[in-house]
Amino acid sequence: MDNLITASVVSMAGLALIFAVVLAFADKKLKVEEDPKVEEINNLLPGVNCGACGFMSCHDFAEHIVSDDVNPAKCRVVDDETREKLCVIAGASDGEVYPKIAAVHCAAEADKKQPAAEYEGIKTCNAARLAFGGGMQCQYGCMGFGDCTEVCPFDAIHMVNRLPQVDIKKCTGCGKCAEACPRKVIEMIEKKTHKMFYVACSSQDGALRVRKICGVGCITCGICERLSPEKFFKIEKNLSRRDAAKQDLEDKQEEIEKIAGKCPTKVIKNI
Repeated sequence: MDNLITASVVSMAGLALIFAVVLAFADKKLKVEEDPKVEEINNLLPGVNCGACGFMSCHDFAEHIVSDDVNPAKCRVVDDETREKLCVIAGASDGEVYPKIAAVHCAAEADKKQPAAEYEGIKTCNAARLAFGGGMQCQYGCMGFGDCTEVCPFDAIHMVNRLPQVDIKKCTGCGKCAEACPRKVIEMIEKKTHKMFYVACSSQDGALRVRKICGVGCITCGICERLSPEKFFKIEKNLSRRDAAKQDLEDKQEEIEKIAGKCPTKVIKNI
């Protein structure tokens, strides 16, 4: 019996050794050599796999930089010094890539979120959306449960009085918060100028209803549009909207700021 057990153990060990040799040989023969540039670039990338560059992971981005001449400057997370190093390794010029910032198109804090009913469900925005919008009167604004904060890999967005507040020093523009928001209240905006103005409201309700259920929403008074011959703002579907192409000029910011100051509900905000 002991001889049988010993023979079995020796046989298994022998088979394991044979398989190990075969696998090692196959690995050596079938291994695809990676361009050393990919590893060098990948080591400089942050490794957070946020997707802000448009690729699935930092390594995927590195491969496309080398194989498809993708601009390394698309990584919004690395600092300027690292970005320059990436461009040198890739043999690319540092193209003009503007940082993206998360803009919250809602200004209603907890005391402004008028309820239509008491919500007792799961405290997430996605769950509340399925339950009549979490019992909120406004069917467009932020529900305030913080799904956006849970997905941010950079700790750049926090709930303050049930409204997301973005730390622009930490925000990399990865867009995960915008994807997580079921009401699409968060928009990623390219920051091309020192100041950047946007309308912190998403409601498409009429002015009378907005006045009734929210004191900080756009009431489509049209002042921003009338005071703007160049149409920095335009009223569409009961909501003032910024024209990014017309606003992205540094010498226009003072004029836009004056227009924003005339908004009666102060819903035009500056990042």
